[in-house]
Amino acid sequence: MTDKDKREFAAKMAALSEVFDDGKEISKFKMDVYFKSLERFSIEQISNAISAMITGRVYPSFPKPAEIIQEINGRKEDVAALAWVEVVKTLKHTGTYESVQFADPVIHSAIDAMGGWIKLGDMTEDEEKWKAKEFERLYSIMANRGNHPQYLIGIVERDNGANGYDHERKPVLIGSPGTPAPLRLVGSK
Repeated sequence: MTDKDKREFAAKMAALSEVFDDGKEISKFKMDVYFKSLERFSIEQISNAISAMITGRVYPSFPKPAEIIQEINGRKEDVAALAWVEVVKTLKHTGTYESVQFADPVIHSAIDAMGGWIKLGDMTEDEEKWKAKEFERLYSIMANRGNHPQYLIGIVERDNGANGYDHERKPVLIGSPGTPAPLRLVGSK
């Protein structure tokens, strides 16, 4: 958001107050705190989140900034589950011979903690549900950390490196920046 969005933001906050705070006027300080907490999002994202909260939230108290952010980003569990779906789809369509770079770098850290891309590719169908649980747990932990690997090494790059050959192929890019919301594009190697 930018300063030009303050009027629309104030109207959305007033709507929240009407529904969750009996129309009590919002102080300038509270308005500033909420604006500062949410300024990294677009006014459209905030408007959509507030509309969803008005129609779907059952708690009577005024929502905290973290609740609005959660409405925008989705619950951590949901984001982790969607990331796992993307991983499984990539394993099936791309395989582990290629190095891969997911738009969401947290995926790299979670898979790295599980033993790496190549090892994950050895998972059997019977192991998939347990690997999903492990991935989702690790994803939630890794999401709070920085410094994620730029990409995951595949069999071709690993073997070429072990045999002293340069690997000039770039990793396969997976996913779109911004989908799900916390995902972001990482620069290629």
